[in-house]
Amino acid sequence: MSYQALLEHSNQMLANVRNEDWDALIETEVNYVREVERLSQHEPHVQLDDDQQLQKLQLLHKIMDQDREIRERLIARRAKLEETLLSMQKKQKLEHSYRN
Repeated sequence: MSYQALLEHSNQMLANVRNEDWDALIETEVNYVREVERLSQHEPHVQLDDDQQLQKLQLLHKIMDQDREIRERLIARRAKLEETLLSMQKKQKLEHSYRN
């Protein structure tokens, strides 16, 4: 099932972000997007019974929960990078002031 494949990609993305493996995260995200595109092309032609619909819903909830954690960790990473960049800019300004 394609939603199971999405969950596997989501699991890997979550592991990548938890391990701060940003290169692997990007690679995994590319595969995730490809799977979403493939699914969006084929899903309209598939009929799911009630059990399959329930399974799909459960998988989507899990994917969404993981997506939320991934986003939260990425936002924290961005804030850390912004802080580092600001610190470096201040240091450069200070060094420039001492040289002049």
